[in-house]
Amino acid sequence: MTQTSHRETRVVAIAAERLFDLVADVERYPEFIPLMREARIIRRHASGYETEQVLALGLLERRFRTRTELDPPRAITVTSADRIFRRFDIRWTFTPTPETQCRIDFALDCEVRSIWFKPIGEVLVRQMALTMVNAFVQRARNLTPARLTG
Repeated sequence: MTQTSHRETRVVAIAAERLFDLVADVERYPEFIPLMREARIIRRHASGYETEQVLALGLLERRFRTRTELDPPRAITVTSADRIFRRFDIRWTFTPTPETQCRIDFALDCEVRSIWFKPIGEVLVRQMALTMVNAFVQRARNLTPARLTG
């Protein structure tokens, strides 16, 4: 089976708490995450929630479930035991810097199990991984009130 892995580290001028809140707000993902058609929390628990999500590429789509563990405002871990995956693991860490910025560490490891879903699954997951950090940084900037210019 083919595995998709992606690691990214970036320092941005956005507060760690703000980025944590945006990543934790899974039901808003379809508004700004490419390929995300649906995201709905189906069960909450003490340290996070379970979600049903739909990734789509054109007419092709795949529904799957994830479990999210929240460690505010430092880390978010998303895993899936859905039968289409042999492994699905996303890890976000948010570290404030002395310059009131945030260091984002993002890691995605995914291996599709399903022989029927494998070709589209690999394309969807790879594309999602490559655009994920950019999507959240842009979302944070879009939601920040416009600065006054003099």
